[in-house]
Amino acid sequence: MANTLYILLPSKAAAHDAPDWATLVRPFALVSAEGKILQQGSETLSGLKQFAVNANQVALLLAASDVSLISIKVPPMSHAKLKLALPNLIEDQLLGDPADAILLASPVEQGVTTVAVVEKAWMQAVYQKVLVLGAKKLSAFATSLALKPLAHAAVALVDESDLSLELAICAIDKSARGVSIKRNAASADGVAQSTKTNESAELQELMQILDLLVPEGDIQLALPKSRLETYQHALATNPDLAARVSIQAAEWATRIAGLGAHSLDLMAPIAHQNQTSFNWSRWRWPLRLSVVSLLIWIVGLNVETWGLKREASALRSSLISTYRQSFPKETTIVNPLVQMQQKIAQSKKVAGQSVPDDFLVLAAQFAQVWDRTVTTTQPEAAVVSVEYRAQSLFVKVKSIALIPIEPLRAALKEQALVLVSTNDGALQIRAKKGDEK
Repeated sequence: MANTLYILLPSKAAAHDAPDWATLVRPFALVSAEGKILQQGSETLSGLKQFAVNANQVALLLAASDVSLISIKVPPMSHAKLKLALPNLIEDQLLGDPADAILLASPVEQGVTTVAVVEKAWMQAVYQKVLVLGAKKLSAFATSLALKPLAHAAVALVDESDLSLELAICAIDKSARGVSIKRNAASADGVAQSTKTNESAELQELMQILDLLVPEGDIQLALPKSRLETYQHALATNPDLAARVSIQAAEWATRIAGLGAHSLDLMAPIAHQNQTSFNWSRWRWPLRLSVVSLLIWIVGLNVETWGLKREASALRSSLISTYRQSFPKETTIVNPLVQMQQKIAQSKKVAGQSVPDDFLVLAAQFAQVWDRTVTTTQPEAAVVSVEYRAQSLFVKVKSIALIPIEPLRAALKEQALVLVSTNDGALQIRAKKGDEK
């Protein structure tokens, strides 16, 4: 079944504050190809291996604050040329070196493309951590780009953890952005300090950022279900924003509604770079079936060959036995069939019977064919001499050019004769053997 395992990753800043972010419990959802949520919850990466192995692919959702989205105008060019030109096109809008980032461009629409920028070192670190999952296919998408805006309102999503508050926004015009708000650092004894005062300040800061990033229009804000009432109170302190915001519980269907075939996979360059060898695992069963088919074909061919060899050996033994019984005085047997034919021909001659390759038989049959096919059509053609040797008749003619070779050959075949050659102006004719056509 083509299931996809979605895992929400912490932001890069939050991950750096944790001793080992791979041991943190992260939200996940196992989604079918039809979009049905099969299972969801929170688990560590190692605990998700059982789902990842059986899923068709693993899709990581990166914090919106870790992915910068830059819209640029581009001249008409192919996608391959645009890919090569990206570092130069957005160099002035980046704080760092473009070589240290992964740059992916969306399809160009009306001369404008959106470029997703993410730190290459962070993606490489994520890739190394998630190798424990043993995923068949690994993808990564920005959370803000995974959202789908409504026709009348922007969609905002808040994710909370012990380390940070993550805000992802997808506006009506499909522009996306995100912010990460770090929570209190751990105290000296290792226990995180969080008070109602600090929480209230965090929520106030979050609401101010939301109002700043979406200054106009309605907003649909998706929140953790357990925090709906708390955020409602925080919104009450900002009546202007509250009038524009509608709150609902965050669902996985909302979180991944914007993903599709053309979504920018930010893990693709890293996965391709780390793919050192051909993935033979997906070809395991086809190769096994091919090997089994080849073995069956080889065994069948050998069985048939062995059967034919046994049949030939039995037939030869039968011929030799018959030859020995018929000619007990013969001690040397090379080819029993040919030798038996020779013996039969000799016996006929001794008994006064003619055989097909006798001179008189060959000459009489040739004379009949010559008169019928040559003399009647080419009166000027004439036979110069006739010689008999090696059980063949050699007929030398006056001019080979006057002889209708093909009609002569066909007429000889009717008399069980074979025209062997026409070299040196002589026709070599012999009796047809039993195995000749």
